[in-house]
Amino acid sequence: MRRNIRVAVSENARDLGTLRFDAQGARESAAFAYDAEWLGAGDGFAIDPALSLVTGPQFHRRERGGSVFQGAIADTEELWRRIAFSILITNVDDHLRNHGFLHADRGQWRLAPAFDVNPFPDRVRELKTWVSEDTGPDATIESLMSVLPYFRIALPRAQQILRELEQAVSRWRYVGRGLGMTTQELDQFADAFEHEERAVARTASQ
Repeated sequence: MRRNIRVAVSENARDLGTLRFDAQGARESAAFAYDAEWLGAGDGFAIDPALSLVTGPQFHRRERGGSVFQGAIADTEELWRRIAFSILITNVDDHLRNHGFLHADRGQWRLAPAFDVNPFPDRVRELKTWVSEDTGPDATIESLMSVLPYFRIALPRAQQILRELEQAVSRWRYVGRGLGMTTQELDQFADAFEHEERAVARTASQ
């Protein structure tokens, strides 16, 4: 298995470099390389103490029997899942300050648990953080599926994730009642959960 993942920073998704992962059986290797433009920029910085601002790939070895990739593949899939969930519940306040990372170990960072995720029934269905430059702010399943190659997610896996999420979201009224919400209160949130993208998700997941 080989994967190349572009790394970007800031709200403008400024390209920083490329993370490469190779795995053949029990053998793994990972390397990160900064973009030349990032290295030449006056405000460029090292994203990790172990990744100096130098030209060319910087390799890392497997340690203590674990993966050299430190969960980045899993985090990539989890990020795609969170975008899908935001689309399905109309969480349109998904600006970059509502995404975070936690220091794991030895300079390694992992995607933080999801936080500040809320349905907005009274807002335009446009994401604060675009799915991609091509799709713009559209909160649609079509936009989400168009970036599968970028997230390195196979179609069958993406369909499985969509099925899981759609089934979970379909229980929103039941969950709300369990939390003590009245029928009137639930109706006020209906537009956030009941919309055409739910049907699109069901179709795309088949």
